[in-house]
Amino acid sequence: LANPGSAYLVYLPDGDNVTVDLSNATGMLNVQWLKPTEGTIIPGEKIKGGSKQLLKAPFSGDAVLYITKKKPLTNILSE
Repeated sequence: LANPGSAYLVYLPDGDNVTVDLSNATGMLNVQWLKPTEGTIIPGEKIKGGSKQLLKAPFSGDAVLYITKKKPLTNILSE
């Protein structure tokens, strides 16, 4: 799911890695990994737009990758 150049959301049912085409994005992007089974959010390193990027989930099992130019999400499920 994408709003090219602005936000990208990828579901990885078994974790692992994924290549995301960020060709339409410019500048630096925030990366977050969501662990849906626990409701946790793990921040990732910022990445540069403009090309395809290979990203690896920092945990095994279901994972959701969220890449955005906007401010990162907070862990609302733990508040």
